[in-house]
Amino acid sequence: MESLVGFTQKDMIEQIMLLDEIKEKRQAEAIPALFDLYATPAADSAVDEMVYHTLFELLVGREKEILAGLGHASRRVRLLCVRQAGESASTGAKPVLLAMLKEEQDPEMAGEMIRSLGRFRTADLIGALLPYLKHDDYSVVAWTMQALVGIGGEAARDALREVVATGAATLGAKEICELTTALAVENLAHLADEQVITFLVGHIHHVNPSFRRVVINALVGIGADALDALEKCLEKGDKDERIMAANIIGMMGEKEGADVLIDLLDEGEDLDGNLRFAVYEALGRINSLKCVVGLADGLAETDAMVLMSVIIGMDNLCNPGIVKAVSAALAKGDEQSRLIAKTVANAHAAKLFGALYEGGVHGDALIKAVAEAGDQEAIALFQGELERIGGDKAVADSKKLTEGGGSIATISGKILAADDSKAIIFFYKGVATEMGIEMVTVPDGKDAFEYLQENTDIDLLITDMNMPVMDGVELTKKVREMSQWRELPIIMATTESEKAQSDLARAAGVNDFLSKPFTGEQLKEKIGQYLSS
Repeated sequence: MESLVGFTQKDMIEQIMLLDEIKEKRQAEAIPALFDLYATPAADSAVDEMVYHTLFELLVGREKEILAGLGHASRRVRLLCVRQAGESASTGAKPVLLAMLKEEQDPEMAGEMIRSLGRFRTADLIGALLPYLKHDDYSVVAWTMQALVGIGGEAARDALREVVATGAATLGAKEICELTTALAVENLAHLADEQVITFLVGHIHHVNPSFRRVVINALVGIGADALDALEKCLEKGDKDERIMAANIIGMMGEKEGADVLIDLLDEGEDLDGNLRFAVYEALGRINSLKCVVGLADGLAETDAMVLMSVIIGMDNLCNPGIVKAVSAALAKGDEQSRLIAKTVANAHAAKLFGALYEGGVHGDALIKAVAEAGDQEAIALFQGELERIGGDKAVADSKKLTEGGGSIATISGKILAADDSKAIIFFYKGVATEMGIEMVTVPDGKDAFEYLQENTDIDLLITDMNMPVMDGVELTKKVREMSQWRELPIIMATTESEKAQSDLARAAGVNDFLSKPFTGEQLKEKIGQYLSS
């Protein structure tokens, strides 16, 4: 094109104005000259970028020019046209792309070709794409999976499921889940039908923690469609699968999930304490009237850890119905009501505390429970609530909170505890306060590892096995790689019943175990074994 003659000799302003004019007037006759310009990068990257975008827009819907670009001597031009062929879904370009893909050795170019082919969304492409699921380059595999998801259908679903099944079968307890397997799970979730969901639910308690975490995240993302399979797991799964299923339903936060959980409680089955804990914790994550009813029934729980999950859930959902239920339970003035008041204090349940205090009936019982607990963090939190409420009584009660005197330490040391469950964390803090010992808490292994990298004053680590971001086994491995923490006592709290899980944790460097649900006395005894008196 005549106007592009001597383009490289023009100043930058002239170049940009000329490219703007060509793009605005959609001067397709400029495409061959632009190909040649783009083949040799401009000295100014901004101009080079503008040549790219001008060409890309001019090529929209122009199959003849796209095909010409696919055969251009310049790799840059071919790559641009590969991308536009996919954007335009050019019918004539599809066989050309397939032929080019067979001969392509460059992973970047192959990935772009697969990406473009995936935009055609035709089932006849699946056979040509399947071999690339085993490509050595991760990006090629990733684009292949995305292309299969875009095409959809049973063949694409089955191919991805086979990748996951192969990875799961060969993945031992000690390895980190391969990226390819994890990516296949994530992509498979986009094709979630009944078969896919059943397949994923079957892996919620896989022996490998990192793979299990990927599967759980995928099911949470699927949402309500996965509830039927999770309900079946709650009915027929083993002990650990049932707990996992309840956890996942809570993470979803779907109101339909409340029906599943309440039905399980209403069956009258003698549920394991771990499962009751998981069900109540899940109910506390779902905003539903049924959850309020289920949690209200949970106020009768006498196990301190299970009751903690009930109170945490009630504080999360705090509403007039919940306040009424807790108020009625406290009004009985029996041993259970005193346990409830103590749990409100240990749970740092500020919303519940404030609402009950403002009700004007149970203020004295709550103030007494908080003062007796002696948790300075909780005291400061509840004093803030009393300041918000205001009035002479609130001011006087705020002073009473510091009159408990606190617990006298029977052992020395500092504990770091990692768990993604608020109920477990506050249960730990309550026990630590009773022992007069300092405890730092974090929600996952990553935060625990970062804390240990920056602090040197921890004498005992207590960690859950199953946590998001970084699980307890991975945390333990990383801690043991740090010279200053090779001898740090590590206790793992777990619901795992399979020997493989404890073997995995022991091999990683865990010293001891706490099997959930455990009592405060059992936790104190375990702590005492590792900290000096």
